[in-house]
Amino acid sequence: MENLFQFCFDISFDKNLNVYLPTAYIVEGIDEIKYLNKKASNDVLESFGLVFENLNPNTKKILTACDSLKPEFIFKKFSAKIKSAKSIADLQKDSKIEFAIRQHLKFHLTSFYSLIVQKQFPLSLNIGPEKDFYRSKVSVEALEFEPQIHFDKHAEGITYTLSLKENETTFLPMNKNVEILLDEPGWLIIDKKLGKLKELNAKKLTPFLKKKSIEIPSKLVDNYFKSFIPEIAKKIDIEADGFEIELRDQIISCTIQPVYDFFKNCYYLNLYFDYDGYSFDVSKTKKTHSFVDFAIANEPKIIQFKRSAVEVLYTKKLEEIGLIKIKNELFGLNPETEIEDPYLNIQLIIDHKEDLENLGFTIENLKLESKEIVAENHIVTASQSTREDWFDIKIIITIGNYTINFSEIIPNIKSKERLFLLPDGNYFLIPLEWFSKYSSLAKFAKTENGNLLLRKSNFTALDTIPELKNDANPVQEAEYVASDLVKATLRPYQVEGVKWLLGHFNSNLGACLADDMGLGKTLQTLSVLVAVQEQLGFKTKTTNFDLFANETTIEREPLKTLIVLPSSLIFNWYNEAGKFTPHFSRIQYVGNDRKQLTSRLESSDLIFTSYSIIHRDISILEKYNFRYLILDESQYIKNKNSKIFKAINKINTIHKIALSGTPIENSLDDLWSQMEFINPDILGSYNFFAENFKIPIEKKQNEEVLNELKNLIQPYILRRTKEQVLKDLPELTEQIYYCEMDPEQEKLYEQEKSKARNFLLKTDGSPDKISIINTLMKLRQLSNHPKMVDQDSDIDSGKYIAVTNYLESLVKGKQKAIIFSSFVTNLSFYTNWCKENKISYCEITGETPANKREQEVKRFQEKEEPLLFFISLKAGGVGLNITKASYVLFLDPWWNPFAEKQGVGRAHRIGQMNKVNVIRFISKNTVEEKIINLQENKKLLSDSLLEESFINEEIESNLEYILGS
Repeated sequence: MENLFQFCFDISFDKNLNVYLPTAYIVEGIDEIKYLNKKASNDVLESFGLVFENLNPNTKKILTACDSLKPEFIFKKFSAKIKSAKSIADLQKDSKIEFAIRQHLKFHLTSFYSLIVQKQFPLSLNIGPEKDFYRSKVSVEALEFEPQIHFDKHAEGITYTLSLKENETTFLPMNKNVEILLDEPGWLIIDKKLGKLKELNAKKLTPFLKKKSIEIPSKLVDNYFKSFIPEIAKKIDIEADGFEIELRDQIISCTIQPVYDFFKNCYYLNLYFDYDGYSFDVSKTKKTHSFVDFAIANEPKIIQFKRSAVEVLYTKKLEEIGLIKIKNELFGLNPETEIEDPYLNIQLIIDHKEDLENLGFTIENLKLESKEIVAENHIVTASQSTREDWFDIKIIITIGNYTINFSEIIPNIKSKERLFLLPDGNYFLIPLEWFSKYSSLAKFAKTENGNLLLRKSNFTALDTIPELKNDANPVQEAEYVASDLVKATLRPYQVEGVKWLLGHFNSNLGACLADDMGLGKTLQTLSVLVAVQEQLGFKTKTTNFDLFANETTIEREPLKTLIVLPSSLIFNWYNEAGKFTPHFSRIQYVGNDRKQLTSRLESSDLIFTSYSIIHRDISILEKYNFRYLILDESQYIKNKNSKIFKAINKINTIHKIALSGTPIENSLDDLWSQMEFINPDILGSYNFFAENFKIPIEKKQNEEVLNELKNLIQPYILRRTKEQVLKDLPELTEQIYYCEMDPEQEKLYEQEKSKARNFLLKTDGSPDKISIINTLMKLRQLSNHPKMVDQDSDIDSGKYIAVTNYLESLVKGKQKAIIFSSFVTNLSFYTNWCKENKISYCEITGETPANKREQEVKRFQEKEEPLLFFISLKAGGVGLNITKASYVLFLDPWWNPFAEKQGVGRAHRIGQMNKVNVIRFISKNTVEEKIINLQENKKLLSDSLLEESFINEEIESNLEYILGS
């Protein structure tokens, strides 16, 4: 839109403020501008359909500068202090306000002229009432006018002449049409060309606008030179006749200083050669410089500085230590690579200060615009001690004469600000590697009397600090000898898991065992509990049976372990505990009469209960002290705002384990909740976590922060995948079975898809999530069976015919199979088919009560028939052990591959002896095929288990593809 217009500017003289002020205009079209009709006011912009906020940043800057330079704006800004003022002239009577107004004008006019030249905005001078831009326009090519001064000494005094040089042309100001726009920095228009006056206040030009030179009589020469020369002598070349000349051409010293390159956003190195009174810049071509020395009264002499060929030796020395000439004689490290660190070359000087000084360079404080960086190198000393659950850390940085406590530098580490202000007003350049080295420490340490306190559970924050790392790891290595009380033989990786959990128990640190489904998390946990009880030893109990005899018995210390599970898994765990660890006393804290069991909570080894009961009974359970709190399928506490999360965290215990095959389901929030449970505050408060980890990782894909987070949690999560222990598992094969739709079904599907496209892709704005869910759900249902959308439909389903044929061949071949669907209605078509064909089957859906589930699993696992087991997604995604099935059928693809992986894990797990075949049935040319393609292209999250009612951003962003032809 903005490209259809041009913004132009005119400058005209304002008598009250005694300065040229700009006015902004807008012109329609992009042709050559002839007349300026419309000022760029907000109303006019609006009439052109332009919104100020949407303009490009440079246009906004220059328009803002113009607004800030309007006399009415200036009057309003500065009149607050003088209520009686009626005009700007009244304000100017106060010298302080007059000075403030000058500074305001200088700031905004400098910005205005710089933008005009940088962005080549059209400009005119004194346009007049006819608004003829063409006649008043000014050239705005980047120009510099260089002043040149000539002194001619004669008997009566000195003749002083000032000329200007534009490129290679030298001229006298009096011979040109010169307008002074701004004194300092000097901006001029000379013969309708805008340019900057180098190195001189433009006021100094004023006498030369009317005459060629100024005569300075002998008696005034000394005063004149003393007041005028020092200001400009080092900036402007002076030519002189009739003076004594002293030549200086010996290098006194060579100083290295940084120079900023705006386009590369980095500092390069420049050399300055001091010839005893004047410093030549190696990057400039200037070979000589003269100025007048007036040390002897009335006998001024010219000192001429001349550059020496010896300079080349210094540049060679820099090249020998690996620096390259970049451009304009500036030096730096290889410029070809993208420079991420603007201070790279400055750090190089600091790191090699001694070497460079030995080579003859002078290294003083390094000047960057208004700041100076100390070139001194630094020394870091670090020590730590331990108190209770904390490391007490002391880090001192010595820079020259200063000793800085590391805690003072923490704000810089957090904000990634390299320059640290020292007490003398200079800066210390924080080495770039400190930002990764000390990042975690800066985030998690608390400051106390200058020392840093770090929780022991955050010990990996010290991994990157060699001086502190060695004594930091509080997780003890545990010894483990298999106990006869565990009625199973553990595989090697399971023994490792037990040792790992035991080490965390002994160190009073929580742990998350996140092995893939089917690798025996239950058995590993029970083995740890046996080892813990053996460590606890025995207690004696005296019972008084009659008046004369007491009987003393020795019993094992009760474990008092509370195990919290989804209600569907309680039977499974209770049975497994009975099978693997029959000596443990165990109770199921469930059912309506559960409160009668409270008396046994402190004397039992294992107490099994569900998440929903925890949240209902927390007022009872929080009164007890449990030795261990174990959560299975710990993703149940992923919502930090849920009542379950809050209740779980009220339970009193020292030791905690979270068990989950999917510690991160949908986002990093899930991880925070589980880490907060096992080791409170390990990742800070949720807001701290969101700001420092979640947003940088999820929104900005920051690899560095992701690695930092992995490092922090790595000691507390143990995850082994099936692939890692594959030698213990049978082979797994997967295939996709594409089904042709029935012609009538296809016709109906295409009609619905067209409706969906029109509704979802052609609405104004983006459709709401519920509309997307409902529309896509309907298409998924039609892909499976028209009866799912209209139970009275007579249309056949191509997929139904294909699946029933497949099931028939499995039954004939006496193969056991699990059949998954995310729709219970869909399963019912196949269970009805079984009934019609007198084929026995097992079934679990959300409606199946817990005890019935146990019976169905047992029947399928222990008996030759039934061969078919129908399971709905929500009911059977977790916790079931169905190792007798050789086939896993998916009737409809789920949004997320991880959900399918969970389903496969029901059969492909430790204990399975047969090869497992996974078959996915997909209706061709439907939304199902598109979902499979997206999964294969990794366009959908691969690591989360999503609710059917959850639509993530990936699905929204791929709607066009999903609903495409």
